[in-house]
Amino acid sequence: MSEIDKLRARIEATWGELDAIAGSLDDAELARSEGGQWAVKDHLAHVAAWEQSLIGLLEGKSRLETMGLPKEADRSTDAINAALYDLHKAKTSEEAKAFFRDTHRTLMEVFATLDDAGLELPYSHYQPHGRTEEESELPVIGWVAGNTYDHYTEHTGWIRSSSGEAG
Repeated sequence: MSEIDKLRARIEATWGELDAIAGSLDDAELARSEGGQWAVKDHLAHVAAWEQSLIGLLEGKSRLETMGLPKEADRSTDAINAALYDLHKAKTSEEAKAFFRDTHRTLMEVFATLDDAGLELPYSHYQPHGRTEEESELPVIGWVAGNTYDHYTEHTGWIRSSSGEAG
């Protein structure tokens, strides 16, 4: 099995776990927010937005603009996350789930065009003017992991914790 095939399998398995949790909750459970915490629907929209960022990266487009943010937006992770929350908080549970699922489908279509060599290309191959020189030479696989299976696992844990679902 090629590395890209292993990666796709890992992405689909961890995303599938998150999607299964989302599918097991009704609209009220998806929208419930306690103590200032994000609702499950907010986590789903957040994950989808960062998948959009990855799509933008791999397609050589502005990552921020692909996420629906202005190109000039503050690039710190906390600022991006706050802006994404503001952008998507009005989504209904159904809209957030659709966004989550549609974006993932698009991401997997983009991955279908990648091969093992594409994963090892540096960030700068996809985004020539996007990072520090040192970061720009790192393989893009790190951004793939951070915006897919590592991110899904992080949010799966938060959702389980906030919804009271056992892990």
